[in-house]
This record gives sequence, C-alpha cells and structure tokens, in this order.
Amino acid sequence: MKTWLTYLAAAAMGLAFQVTFKESSFFYSSVNFMASIVSKMGVFIVFPLVFFAMTAGTSSLARKKGGNGFVWLSSFFWSLLTTVVMTVSAALLFRLVPAAFPIEQSTASGATAISAMQDSSLFNAFSELTSSRLVLANPLSTNAFLNLVKSSDSLLPVMFLALVMGYATRPTSEVMRPAYQVLNSMSEAMFRLARQTARVLWIAVFFIAGTWFETLWLNGTVFASWRFITMLCIIGFGTFLIVVPLIYAIATGFKRNPYRQIIRLLSAATAAFFSVNNLFALPALYTDCRINLGIRKNVVSTSLPIHNVLTKGGSAMMGTLCSCALVLAASGTMPSATQTITIALACTAVSFASSLHAGYEVLFCASCALGLIGADVSNGTASLIGMLPLVNGIALLFDTMLSGLGTSFTACNLNADCNIVEEDTV
Repeated sequence: MKTWLTYLAAAAMGLAFQVTFKESSFFYSSVNFMASIVSKMGVFIVFPLVFFAMTAGTSSLARKKGGNGFVWLSSFFWSLLTTVVMTVSAALLFRLVPAAFPIEQSTASGATAISAMQDSSLFNAFSELTSSRLVLANPLSTNAFLNLVKSSDSLLPVMFLALVMGYATRPTSEVMRPAYQVLNSMSEAMFRLARQTARVLWIAVFFIAGTWFETLWLNGTVFASWRFITMLCIIGFGTFLIVVPLIYAIATGFKRNPYRQIIRLLSAATAAFFSVNNLFALPALYTDCRINLGIRKNVVSTSLPIHNVLTKGGSAMMGTLCSCALVLAASGTMPSATQTITIALACTAVSFASSLHAGYEVLFCASCALGLIGADVSNGTASLIGMLPLVNGIALLFDTMLSGLGTSFTACNLNADCNIVEEDTV
C-alpha cells in the first residue's frame, strides 16, 4: 500500500478513536503512554543514519571535482529562495485575508511558560536560549564526540563529523578503498533500516495523532477564533497547491511534475505534522527521496541533512502569520506595511536558526520578530504556546516537504536521478 495513504489512514484512525473514546481516562492515558514510546521509533536511528549516510555520500561525491560544493550551494540557494518567497507570500496573503490571533484563551502550560519568562522579554529569553543551544551544538568544542552524544535534537555536530570523515575517507588510493567500501556498506544498511522503519511508522502516527487531536481538544484555543483558523486553511492550502509547486517547477525548469513529487512526500510530511518533530519524520523522508523520488543515494545522503537544518520556509511562513495576527489582536489595527515587511524579514533571518529550537520553531521566529518591532503581545503568548501543535505542525509539514523537494532540485541539476522501482511505496 502507498505510504502516504497508510499514514493518512493511521491519522484518521487516531481521530476516530479519540472521538469514540474521548470520555475514557484509561484510553487517554494508554494512548499517551504508547505515543511517548513509539514517538522514539523514528528518532532512534536518525543520528547513525545521518552520520553513516552523509559520510559515505560526501566521500562518494568528493571523487568528482566540485560535487560536494554544488550540493551545498544548491541547498543554500533552495533554502534561501523558498524561505523568502514563502514569507513574502504569507505577508501579502495576510493583508488580503487578515484575522486576529485568539488571545483570549490561555492554558496552564502557557501560563507556566509565561511566568517563567516574566523577568525578561520574550526576545531576550529566546536570545539566551539561542546562545545556550549554540554552545551545545558547537561542533568545534574541546571534545567533539562528547558533544555528539549531548546533541539530542540538532544534526549540526553529526553533520560536522560526517563531513570531516567523508573527506578523510575519499577513495583516492588503493589503501583507502576498503574504508570507503565499509562506509558505503554501512550507509546502505542504514538506508535499509530507514526503509523498514518507514514501513511500520504508521503505527506511531496512529498513537501520536490520537494525542495530537486530544491536546487540541483539551486546550480549546483552536476553537476560539474561526476567522484565524479559516485564514490558516486558506493560506495553507494556497501555499500547498500553488506557491510550493510553482517554486519547484520554476527552479527545475519544469522538468518534473511538482504535484507528483509532493504526493510522494506526503508520508514524511504527515509524520512531521502530527509529531511536531522533523527528526521523527526523517527515516520516512530518506526513504521517500531515494525510492519514491528516485534520487541517487549519495545526493540524498549529503543534501537532505542540510535541508533539514536550513530549509525552514514553513516555520518562517507560520512565524510571519502568527506575528501579524498577534499584532492585529493586540492593537486592534492592521500592522503597517513597514511592520509587516520587518516581521517577514525577521522571520526569514531567524528561521535559519530555528532548528536549534525543536518543537518551538514558530514560537522562536514569532518572538524574535515581535521583539524586533517592539510589539507587546505578552497576553497572546500563552495562546500561541497552546496552539503550537497546530501551527508548528503546519510549519514542519512544509519544512519537511520543502526538504524533499530541495533534494530533488539538487538531483535534477546534478542529473542524479535513478530508476524508480516502487513508486509511492516502500
């Protein structure tokens, strides 16, 4: 069965079970317990997968002069292009269909988070958080291997070590060929493990989707403003159906059908949406890119981790929308053109560091943008935290999809396509 159908069906089953047994405390506690266990299924193999795959891919591309350089440059270009276009599109669409953020509601978790930051502004709090995360993810620390173990939600230390090892094991002489062959075999083994994980990840999606729907239902913030949710639906579907396909089609010179590529990435996007964790969706995304999109292993291995860290067009877009909606709710007036542009540019800039704030990408972008324009919307921050399962899920859905399309963009320009043996299935 096609993976995207399996994942969507699992999510629908999670909703159906939640609606049917929502009054049962036993069901709620059981689903939460299972979700906490199965959510680690996808993340369990991510770091060894990225390390061995990127090491072998870097070593393979290093045999061809300029191969790695083109992968990195094309990845940077795609990340910058998509982030700018999506934030500008979000700002323009917000001015066409504006809606205030529902700041009347709050949650216990949101109130706790606000009280924890009461002595400093949101911008300063997140600046401090950024500094601590950057120290933690610094790949040039005294003990790089200790830092690799400490890294729980950032791929930067893993990518740095993989890059160094990849260049060190280039098969430039006979003595290095055994080392390269071992790494290539380990890379193939990790891809096989990722494929097997993707086959059963729908089980995790079922439990995680159940807790996702339950969280929104108990929180209640999502029902506070039908205008805001309607705006999210209009802009989200417009971006999904028009903006993203158009960017991909123009970037590839209309050599690929963008809608076919997007459909083949829906399984990983669905996993990212409900888990609100792009690392959880990575095994499915690796499998989708290599099998469903038919991209050579060395290009997937090197390009995809870069996109996972840098391609944050979805987070920047949702940060722009939430920031503008919070300003509208707090002031009662539409943010000026200057404020809108400033918010869009700020979200574009800080989105490249949002991967260091896993699970809070949208909150990080919005907080930095609002701090930059000096907007006081502290009353709405609790609601934003309460709505993170929805808004951050949408952001990571687009981030995951753009990462896969960016890898396809790089492969298209490198002529790194291979035959698709099993389309849309693993």
